[in-house]
Amino acid sequence: MLSRLYVECRQLGVKCVVRPPTEKNICLRCKGARQLCGKSSCPILFKQSVLKSMLPFKFGKVERNVELFGASPPGFFVGRFGYPNVNIGPLVPLSELGSKLDITDFHILDAPEIWFGKPMVDIVQYRSSLVRSNFSINVRIDKEKSKNTLPIKTSKLLDASRELSMAARPVDTETKLEKMRMGLTMDNHALPVGPTGKTEQIRIDENVKVHPKVDYCVSDGDLKASEAISEHLYFKGHVPQSTIERVFSAGLLGEEKNRKIVPTRWTITAIDDIVSKRLIQEIKKFPEINDYRMFESTYLDNHFKILLFPGKFAFDMNEVWAPNSLWNVSLSGNNKALTPQIMNDYEFYSGRKKYASNITGAYYAARKSVCEYLYDIRKQARVLIFREVSGGYIVPLGVWVIRETVKNALEKAPPRVLDNFENSLKEMGNGLMVDLKSWQKKSTLINFIKNQRTLDDFT
Repeated sequence: MLSRLYVECRQLGVKCVVRPPTEKNICLRCKGARQLCGKSSCPILFKQSVLKSMLPFKFGKVERNVELFGASPPGFFVGRFGYPNVNIGPLVPLSELGSKLDITDFHILDAPEIWFGKPMVDIVQYRSSLVRSNFSINVRIDKEKSKNTLPIKTSKLLDASRELSMAARPVDTETKLEKMRMGLTMDNHALPVGPTGKTEQIRIDENVKVHPKVDYCVSDGDLKASEAISEHLYFKGHVPQSTIERVFSAGLLGEEKNRKIVPTRWTITAIDDIVSKRLIQEIKKFPEINDYRMFESTYLDNHFKILLFPGKFAFDMNEVWAPNSLWNVSLSGNNKALTPQIMNDYEFYSGRKKYASNITGAYYAARKSVCEYLYDIRKQARVLIFREVSGGYIVPLGVWVIRETVKNALEKAPPRVLDNFENSLKEMGNGLMVDLKSWQKKSTLINFIKNQRTLDDFT
């Protein structure tokens, strides 16, 4: 039977990523006041209050023949359901919401790289104010065009959407929607998505300014996507990650014959992976650090501890979701009845050959930020990460939270320098809800170091 939470989300127009296995009628008995699920606040009431304060129409309701005019952040979104036939389109703000949010630069609505430190309600308000305009298309556009099966209307919508995806700053856009549904969709990887609508027309009302490196990579049909992303957009162009993601997702990078539209959810992890792999190539040329450095940061109830220590590059990430946090829901509503589950993914010097299926996109987001730090200090190191997620992280906001929190931990203050591995582990375990023995048991890197044999063992 569906949990009451899932039913409530559907009624509110909020799409749940999973159906949480809550006890039958726990939400009905709680009514958001008794915290029976163990969370610090009720996610249903949180989403409802944000939507009520932001949307000019009743959420869950379908509006027809809607005309929107506003500065696209710029924003662009590609869905993944129905792949290879997907829904794509630009993100355009509801004009009524600019004054409510007191926004003068709409770029902030789709730029997670500048969000760190903002409260959860602000992030959800930013995203709920953007309308995702949709039209359907096959991801292999060249195949559609070669068969002359791409309708003229779809072709025009695609051209306008792609032009917006390349923009370096907000662009005034007029959009006509056949119908628009008021709601809020959340995902553990991608950013939340607000109201959605079926697109009839997109018109750009000003010249679109494009970053020179973006223009170069889009124009070069012989340049591989990985090279365009890492060498030209990231290293040479210093193009913001949100811009790289939009251009790649729109199918504008790579060899002409291989270009295709990529769902936004997959794009985010792909960019993190491509950039960090390129950084690792350089990091392996650097000398090893000669001390033990511990970093720490907490944001939106995501608590990170990061240890860098001597050795050839290795990366080991461990994360635990507290009982009754977002993805670890108790069937009984009793915190003590559910043991925290630690997940682990890792790689040694030779790298990974398979997707990090335990921690998924968060692994690649954290690895990118760590690799950026090591590249900046021109050192290589072994990396150990503990991530704890507590009950205050009541709605998923995307892996940008991991990327930016790890970045903040590494940049905000000098690390705590320790003298050996054992003392470093003790310090890593201090202040965490899970005892150190549990982390040690799960971590592949810790077990490798404790069990490996050195030359001293043979003398």
